Amino acid sequence: MKRLDDEDRNRRLSRAGLSVAFALPDERIYRVELFHLTAIGIVRLNARGEELAGSRLKPPGDDGPLAPLRWPTESPLRAVVRAATRALYALRLDIGEAEIALGSNGRLAVRAVYPLLRDKRRQAEALTRFAAWHAANASTPDRRILLGADPEYVMLMPSGKVAQASRYFGYGVGGAAGADAMLVGRRLLYPVAELRPAPAESPAALAANVRRLLARAAVKVGDPGLRWVAGAMPVPGLALGGHIHISGAALTSRLLRLLDSCAAYPLALVEDPAGRGRRPRYGVLGDFRLQPHGGFEYRTLPSWLVSPAAAKAAFALALLCAREAMAMPRVPASGERYAEAYYAGDRSELAVCLDEVADAIAATESYAGLARFIEPLFDAARRGRTWDESTDIREKWRVPLH
Repeated sequence: MKRLDDEDRNRRLSRAGLSVAFALPDERIYRVELFHLTAIGIVRLNARGEELAGSRLKPPGDDGPLAPLRWPTESPLRAVVRAATRALYALRLDIGEAEIALGSNGRLAVRAVYPLLRDKRRQAEALTRFAAWHAANASTPDRRILLGADPEYVMLMPSGKVAQASRYFGYGVGGAAGADAMLVGRRLLYPVAELRPAPAESPAALAANVRRLLARAAVKVGDPGLRWVAGAMPVPGLALGGHIHISGAALTSRLLRLLDSCAAYPLALVEDPAGRGRRPRYGVLGDFRLQPHGGFEYRTLPSWLVSPAAAKAAFALALLCAREAMAMPRVPASGERYAEAYYAGDRSELAVCLDEVADAIAATESYAGLARFIEPLFDAARRGRTWDESTDIREKWRVPLH
């Protein structure tokens, strides 16, 4: 099996935040077989690159070659599979194998990526099952799609220092608002506040749920001296996310690529230029996480809490992509030049794709009902306008400054 060109491969992987070159202490090498974002086999390799006897993990029971593998929650193999999945996605492969090194320090590095599977029987079975799944889903009537979110923001003291969100919201993840953990040196801090609005079927309804939580959080905090800020990186070194949860739509690499082109690129054009520093550690294209409710979380976007307009545009674009993933004839702005511009923060190059994206989404059945949320964002992007991450978000959301 032929490996991808090393120089081009390493450039794309490094751009997406994956390590490729350095040696790891006491490293173990795993070969992960992937099909359409799903790990369908893992083997451990010896120093000569040969499969260790008895090391292969397979799907449980008779679920077939598309069934996901299972392992304990704390297993380091979860991180290995995430790295392998991210590597194939960065190289625009839907099927293939990735060899991942896992060091005794927990660090990971990509050693090789191969297109297709070496086991042609397993590959043929996977392709057959996927074709049947795609045909069934393409002919299924419109499903009820729900959107959820967990946007982040920070609260700043008059001195500019970050107030610990845990002081006001506690440490847990339960409830409608909470604090996110961050490891600073050896200290576990909770500086970032996070909202968890109830899901909704429309951008306006989800935005209304967000506003209600902001108002409740403002009453709970009750400190008029704090300034609440959001965006990509309103505080140097502190990256924020605007994750969007989608349920009722099948997770596919095509849907992720639509979300990258139609949501991540336009939002990157209007974010504060300092937001470039969020990538590639955060904001990686195609970043997702499966959710217990059966849906998934798209994690690439910055915190659109900067304004209701940005939030509604992000919701509308995500909803349009979820509804139209099977119907859109092609993924717009799929060229390598745009991914390069996204990671480099090259706004002039990225702006070239805006009309292509706008034309593609305007041709869908969903656009008419969502245009009023989307068009203000595209208009701002064409004008070269960017959001201000220093402004208190409560002003735009019309939340009283208690």
